[in-house]
Amino acid sequence: MTPENRDILLQLLDRHRALDISEQIDYEKSYMDSLIASSASLVDLTPEPIVPEMVDKQALRQKMVDKWSIRPTLAGKLVDILTFVADKEEFTTETIVSQFGFTATTAKRYLRQLTEYGYLESLGGNRNRTY
Repeated sequence: MTPENRDILLQLLDRHRALDISEQIDYEKSYMDSLIASSASLVDLTPEPIVPEMVDKQALRQKMVDKWSIRPTLAGKLVDILTFVADKEEFTTETIVSQFGFTATTAKRYLRQLTEYGYLESLGGNRNRTY
């Protein structure tokens, strides 16, 4: 539990206490305090999760423009695609078509470019290609 969430919960419990429902709130507050204490000790024992760095879309777009001499508008679309598929294990051209409203030909061209630039890997043949 983050310190911010802990503070919010304790403030809410104090507000309820001010409304004169203290018996129930005292029980809830002591229960919440024990939950907060135990969750804090668990947090100390668990390792920090490995979280991928947040993508700086502007920097990535500029890198594409500089490295491959493509238009900034095209680079922006490619970055949007990469951001969308970042958490997907596998996807198809149809996924991109439905998400962004591109034609199938345009989506294939963008995905081919991302594959050529090394951002994506394509699997399968023309009809059942996944990325």
